[in-house]
Formats: sequence, structure tokens, C-alpha cells
Amino acid sequence: MKVLEFKNVNLTYFSSLGETPAIKNLSFSVEDGEFISIVGPSGCGKTTILSLISGLIKPTSGTVLINNTEVDTSHTGYMFQKDHLFEWRNILKNVCLGLEIQKRSNANTKEYANNLLKKYGLWDFRNKYPHELSGGMRQRVALIRTLAMNPKILLLDEPFSALDYQTRLNVCDDVHQIIKSEKKTAILVTHDISEAISMSDKIIVLSKRPATVKSVYSLDLKDYGAPLQRRESPDFSKIFDKIWKELQEDEK
Repeated sequence: MKVLEFKNVNLTYFSSLGETPAIKNLSFSVEDGEFISIVGPSGCGKTTILSLISGLIKPTSGTVLINNTEVDTSHTGYMFQKDHLFEWRNILKNVCLGLEIQKRSNANTKEYANNLLKKYGLWDFRNKYPHELSGGMRQRVALIRTLAMNPKILLLDEPFSALDYQTRLNVCDDVHQIIKSEKKTAILVTHDISEAISMSDKIIVLSKRPATVKSVYSLDLKDYGAPLQRRESPDFSKIFDKIWKELQEDEK
């Protein structure tokens, strides 16, 4: 079942200096429960696409649908490059922050948040403060905070880029396992081709600005297990080379 659909989406920025086309006739769809990565040349509009999905901005023309309904900000949850945890709030209060802001904090939503912390090994740290946690654990808390809102779609805007390489690999495994376990649809924007291949069911490659879909790669690496293990697949380097060459064509 399609949970997200872009139909001939165009986006143009207008200023006193003129018009700047950002996205041109962009069409793609995402199935319920899929993990999708979006890659493309720098400045092509990857994060802009996440803003369109979240309803933070509207297309100049075309349609963005979630479950056949035009998007609004209640459909999605965002996970950013930085965890944006509040240092003066303990982990439990950080996880429940979104519920408080949206005035959805009640016995049921609090229980759901508590169960997420227990399920993913953070319950014993609920009274700790962010500075007492490692970078990887902080990102896990940020993900649980997003999941506590029970969004239809998770938007991941380069959420691992601030981590060192070894931690990044481990956190990719953790985040992927949590998202799949919770049966969430996820859309990852990343510059890291290897990360995209290891985590995704499908990769959408964008052209240079104005962005349109250049190609789509459907991946079947589930049999290899977690993202870190998928990097050992004999198909991994082949897919990497194909995507790398496509991106290099737009850099010329």
C-alpha cells in the first residue's frame, strides 16, 4: 500500500532577484513499511523534499499525499543531524517533550513512551541527563522521542553525520532495527552512499537542481541481516559503483 506519493511536484523559490527552480516534475511513491534513502548531488534539494513531506513548505504545483490525503505537520516525525536534546531535562522528560508541546501527554501516550524506553534498552537511563550518555545513545533517545509521537512516516535528515565513523556504523544498526521492529516507514536523506545501500529497501537518486528522479534502485539485501553485515554482500560494491557514477555525471 502506498503511504507516500509525489505527483509531478514542482517547487520554485521566488525572490527580488528572480525565480530559482528547486524541484521539477518530481514523482515517486513509498510503500508502507519501506525504508527509503534519497541521494543526490550537493544542493539538489534533498532536505527540501523532506520539508515538503512534513508539510513545512508547499509545492508550487503538483501534489504530495500521505495515505491519499494532502500532508500536514501531524503525519511525520523528524530526526535531525544533531539530537537537540535539552541538557536540563532528563532522558524521560526529553522523550516526552513532543507530547507536551502538542498537548498529547496523557496516561496512554506516557505508557507508550515508557515502553519504547524499556524495549530499546534506555529505561535504566531515564533519570540520567544527556551529557551522561554517549553520542550513540543520545541519537537513540532522539529516535525514541520521535517514535513517541507515533508518526506515520519518519524523516531522517543525515542523523548520523555528527558521529565518529565507528559509532555511526553501530548507531545505523540500532536505528534500522528499531524502525523495522516498530514497522515504521522511513525516509533517509544522506550523502553517504554506503549508508544508503546498507539501510535501505530502495534508493532514489536525484539529478542536480532542479531535482527530478534520475533512477531508483530496489535492493534485496535482507538475507544478510543488519546494515553492517549487508556491507559484506557481493552486490554491495556493484550498487555503490553504479550510484557513484551517476552522481559523478552531475558533478561534471
